[in-house]
Amino acid sequence: MTTEFAPEGLFALLKGHALARLPQTPVERGTKLLTEGSEAKAMYLVESGRFRVERGGVDLAEIGAGSVIGEIGFLTGGTRTADVVAARDSVVYRIDRPAYDQLCNDVDGLPQAIAAELAERLNKTSARVVPDPGRPPARTFCILPCAGAPLPDRFLPDLTRAIAAHHTVALVTEADLRAALGDRADPATPEAIAWMNAQERNAQIVLFVANPDASDWSRAALKQADQAVFVAQAINYRAPSEIESFALQILPESQRRLVLLHPHRMQKAAGTGRWLDSRPVFLHHHVALTGGDGDIARLGRFLAGRAIGMVLSGGGAFGVAHVGVFRAMAEAGFPVDIVGGTSVGSAMAGAFALGVPAEEIGTRVEKIFVKSGAMRRITVPKFAFLDHKVLDAALEEHYHADPIEDLWTPFYAVAADLSSMEKTVIRRGPLWEAIRASSAIPGVLPPFFSRDGRMLVDGGCIDNMPFRTMHGLKTGPNVIVNVQKATNKLVHVDYNSLPGRAELLRKTVLPFGNKAGPRVPGVISTVMRSLLVGQANLMANLNDTDLMIRPPGLKGAGFLAWNQHRLFYEMAYKHASEVFAGKTEWRAETALAALRQAAVGIAPSSNIEGAA
Repeated sequence: MTTEFAPEGLFALLKGHALARLPQTPVERGTKLLTEGSEAKAMYLVESGRFRVERGGVDLAEIGAGSVIGEIGFLTGGTRTADVVAARDSVVYRIDRPAYDQLCNDVDGLPQAIAAELAERLNKTSARVVPDPGRPPARTFCILPCAGAPLPDRFLPDLTRAIAAHHTVALVTEADLRAALGDRADPATPEAIAWMNAQERNAQIVLFVANPDASDWSRAALKQADQAVFVAQAINYRAPSEIESFALQILPESQRRLVLLHPHRMQKAAGTGRWLDSRPVFLHHHVALTGGDGDIARLGRFLAGRAIGMVLSGGGAFGVAHVGVFRAMAEAGFPVDIVGGTSVGSAMAGAFALGVPAEEIGTRVEKIFVKSGAMRRITVPKFAFLDHKVLDAALEEHYHADPIEDLWTPFYAVAADLSSMEKTVIRRGPLWEAIRASSAIPGVLPPFFSRDGRMLVDGGCIDNMPFRTMHGLKTGPNVIVNVQKATNKLVHVDYNSLPGRAELLRKTVLPFGNKAGPRVPGVISTVMRSLLVGQANLMANLNDTDLMIRPPGLKGAGFLAWNQHRLFYEMAYKHASEVFAGKTEWRAETALAALRQAAVGIAPSSNIEGAA
């Protein structure tokens, strides 16, 4: 979605007497100013605020102060070409036909100025050949205390400093409004709305701080927010307050996030589920007030649009290479703010989210897949080729039944839902079950049947490298690790030489003295290749700030070569270390620069602005 932070624009032409003659109209957030297909009797000039342009449920653009709305249908005499909805409490000037004709007589260059703005906007829209899969940028946030409880004293200063490491930030309270407009200022007046919208000109990120009660100021602050940030004391659950209910009513789930504050860092953050049930959000964060400097820095990166994601592909035994990249990331100074994956990628992502040290993961892989042979236990092929019991027990032992939502690091796993025939992103429920579902290779392992009746199989069937899911959860750079084996090679086999059942049984019972059969990919190899059909063009959706890493050393080994996990780990670690140091020939300057900027930030000395 294109976002326009326009300058004064047409106001430079219409200032003074011409502008004063136009009727001024407040537009409440969420109000549809224009409806697609309706008659275009007027166009509008945005005095303050912002509007979202939509067509068919797709966001096309955002229009800010100083820009004109509805000029296409008005000037051509046609109907409205899209819906236009207020994304803030806004103020507009209405220009009907008589007013427009009079303005053209009085103001030199007005038609040319409108035409120039229209041409620029159409050019930006036409340039988007591939729809943006990511989140729209957020500049304004409403910090909303939950359950009527005040915010801890240090939370706002710490959060402001964390964001200021990346962008200029303004902290705006009710006291600031009163200081600017007087003690009796009504937050719902056009003057107050214009003042609140003007805060976006002072800083790149604006934090409007709501009161714990449902005051006029709190409601106005929520209407100005791209996102509401619900802030709650995790150990003191309460039902949503009146102002929270208002936020849940006016803001869709995609514009709500939850921050759960904990007194100190614990092994797990229990009890998250009830908060999410009563306050549905698109993303939640755990922050420790004591010993949680890393937590508040992470939250700052999320709000600043600089959060670092790690996306891990499926690829069988090659998945251990993810661990080598993870270790290299840590040594390069790049934190992982959110992690997700498919199949074996979800298993490694789960270990990272749990905080398992990189050097310990290899030992666990050795125990599960080499010593216990969890992926070598052939069974009667009624439900699948392999027996799943040993694998299930191992996953439950190492990942436990604790819910995903209690993890300190946000995590997701991708699976294919054969009940709805759609991709599903698992972000709640027992961690081990999510990994098992994401790794259920069709025909090789039985599907995972969820409690709500879904039949889930390996996410590689539908998205083996789920970076688009990451784009939908956040903005900011990502490290995407691709360990799927290259399959773009021909397989030369004499089809008539494939043995039938009797010959196969004879070769199995009496292997000696029999002529070796043809070298043909096995069942698992064929299934794994089949999962990737139709996914070759996914790379077109990579962002400039997505760093794709494909570790070497995968050629020649099989998908179940778990006994080579140390080799895969070491080669991936060496390769990733060189990538992060900028020593490889693969051109990734933009992505590496974004990673460094996100990890280090910018000098915060002058990045905190006051309200004006």
